[in-house]
Amino acid sequence: MTDPDPAAWFPTDYVSSRARFRADCERSRSSPDDYRRAWKVSSNVDQDLTIDHARFARGGDRLLVVQSGIHGSEAQSGAAVEAFVMNNHLPALLAKGIDVAFIHSLNPYGFKYGRRTDEFNVNLNRNFSADGSVFKTVNADYRALRNVFEPSGQVRNVAIASLVEDLVFFDGFAESGFKSKALMDGLDNGQYEFPRGLNYGGTRPREQTRFLREEIGPLLAKPYKKVWFLDYHSGLGDDGVLSIILGLKPAAGPLDELTKMFGGQAKNGIVIKTATSPGFFATFGDVIDFVPGLARDPDSTLAVTMEYGTLGTDALSQLKSATRMILENQAHFNGCATPEILQRVTADFRELFNPSDLGWRGKILREADLVFRTLLEQF
Repeated sequence: MTDPDPAAWFPTDYVSSRARFRADCERSRSSPDDYRRAWKVSSNVDQDLTIDHARFARGGDRLLVVQSGIHGSEAQSGAAVEAFVMNNHLPALLAKGIDVAFIHSLNPYGFKYGRRTDEFNVNLNRNFSADGSVFKTVNADYRALRNVFEPSGQVRNVAIASLVEDLVFFDGFAESGFKSKALMDGLDNGQYEFPRGLNYGGTRPREQTRFLREEIGPLLAKPYKKVWFLDYHSGLGDDGVLSIILGLKPAAGPLDELTKMFGGQAKNGIVIKTATSPGFFATFGDVIDFVPGLARDPDSTLAVTMEYGTLGTDALSQLKSATRMILENQAHFNGCATPEILQRVTADFRELFNPSDLGWRGKILREADLVFRTLLEQF
């Protein structure tokens, strides 16, 4: 096929993306077993937030679940992939005996209002726990370096604030004994003590846990011979590269199959990563570690993060990424001195997760096309 046009697939906002998803689902329905549903998300500020999801089935013996938008600011690329796949690959997948489910924007508040988190500053991808034990986690590195991650006062000058935050971040690096792992673990792993802080995982499961248990769990409990759950993200990794990131304990059989499919695709911009890969990290409460426990047979189930990189994994790129997240959080809770500063902080944050560059967006769609053509042939 010719290269997909990003303008045809990338949404501009949550409302239009949801409308597109609903229309695509209605157009794709052709069996009594197909459905599209909307799960209403409770909110104190917006009564029109829904997790829209759909299932298309022809009695297949395999299941693919495609999820987008667990981080709201990352939702556009995942929504674009869902629209592209539904319009270009869904009929062939169904004909091949592969049932397909889509989850559009697991975090509708974040998508609509441009935040990674939900309305209560919870990073949903630090919130999933089968037994609730994750909420007892103490991130000692975050606690020790909290002054680095949560600057006080308004953002007053983006350039100066970025420089100051960079320097403070470097001081934190020094405080950690020049051990970048302690600094990045503090920032990225997740923390459960500071509700206004970065990567706050909450104190109890958000309603998205109930959504997955009640709406997706019954699908995973069906007697499929194998199930793959693809959770789409953007931000982490090298520019335009699709990193397929494994969970903590992927089942051996599906992992071997994944490796055979995609282990040699680096030349096409697709790589397989783990939490210990350079520039990557482990997370507490990750949805891909939660989902296999909902399946009828966890040993035949694989859940992975599908992460499109933006800035890169080198030290400078990690510093830029961290600074933009810190300033966005500071602006959200403490405000900015002027509307222009807020606009700049917001724009920098948006570009971190949803680059406007058409070359980047085109590459994301080409890689998505390759992924699903490979799945069609080999899954």
